[in-house]
Amino acid sequence: MAEMTKNKSEKIKTAPGVVQHHEIGELAHFLSVFGKNKDQAVKSLLASSLQIVGFDELKEKYHTRWDAVKKRVDVSIEAFFTKKLSKHDLFLRLSESSFALVFANTTAEEGLARANKLGQELLQLLFGEMPEASMISVKAMIIDDELVDFIDDFQNLDELVEYLQGASDPVIPETVQLFKEEEPSLSVSYRPMINHAKKIMSVMEAIPCRSDNGKWKTLEPSDAVLTGTAFLRAELDFKVLKDTEFALKQLGTTGKKPIVMVPVDFETVAHAYRRLNYASILKTLPEFSQRHLVISIGSIKAGLLNSRLRQILTTLNPLVLGFIFEIEEGWDDFHIISDLPVYGVRFKATTEQDLLWVEKLVQKARAAKVRTCWRDLDNDFLARRAFEIGVDYVSGPIMGAIQQEPIMPFSLRGALKK
Repeated sequence: MAEMTKNKSEKIKTAPGVVQHHEIGELAHFLSVFGKNKDQAVKSLLASSLQIVGFDELKEKYHTRWDAVKKRVDVSIEAFFTKKLSKHDLFLRLSESSFALVFANTTAEEGLARANKLGQELLQLLFGEMPEASMISVKAMIIDDELVDFIDDFQNLDELVEYLQGASDPVIPETVQLFKEEEPSLSVSYRPMINHAKKIMSVMEAIPCRSDNGKWKTLEPSDAVLTGTAFLRAELDFKVLKDTEFALKQLGTTGKKPIVMVPVDFETVAHAYRRLNYASILKTLPEFSQRHLVISIGSIKAGLLNSRLRQILTTLNPLVLGFIFEIEEGWDDFHIISDLPVYGVRFKATTEQDLLWVEKLVQKARAAKVRTCWRDLDNDFLARRAFEIGVDYVSGPIMGAIQQEPIMPFSLRGALKK
């Protein structure tokens, strides 16, 4: 995969590199309310208060008649806020049952009080003295200084709102405590990936591990940090990336360096708030990692839209060499990724029966000029078959043991036989 470096210029085709204030549609309109340029707008936002007002409970109560109720609600909401908000305030519809209010030059406390008051007035207008008035839910969204660093990365208004919602979501203490308890026993090890066709070892995959009686072992699929909430998995992904920094810095004093492949779950990078946190960690890594770090995105499902994947990759792409998609049997979206910086697909197969879909996958990948990586091989027969059918990269216990630090690339000529 060292040959990837020659493709570094092949970024996301037709996509803008940096999102400009005047190019981002809804988001541009949103920011223009607060200033003539991005910096001025962000400074104004930081002195504002943004609140979410939700009607989810109301929608649930009227579920059989919601369509009829919704029409009356929509007309009333538009008219109400047109009258109640000043020209410097902003009303944003987020969904059919929730909307956001941005109050200029107010504190969070003042904004929350005002949003509550307006919400109650609105429900009084809609339902009078009926008990539905108690169903309004108001949630403050915190706007902090980090927004200044991330504002160019948002592709649209929905992403900005998603980030703000993530930033203000309450963290469940039990989840935080669980990860703190688990973290001392978690670490990152490395395992070589073999390019059989070129007879070289040029890629090291970072592997989350857990200490077991003093020895580091790869995480079991049933491990709590892998099967828990998206927040818990994101904390693991953040830790893996941070721990990789030490290994990368060690490589900084050497000549020829391997590619380091770091895993991350799709849900970690799919959510704007978690993705931008992940990007902020990437920015702390040595500069050369942009040419030597590949992100392996796991849990990729079939049928994801090209536009959705582009939205996710655009933020991270300038910070890494490229991406590998971890896929399962049945995935066949090569046409979706043809113009994205996805260098390969990665999969796990453990039985001879799996060869039926693996061979088809390898053929399609070769036709699409996408590399294939077969991971976690622990069977000599399957390893030989992987070489025979032309899998580009193989890794697993059959190829090499995990170790605490990545090693330099080396040639395998004479060591491997077809």
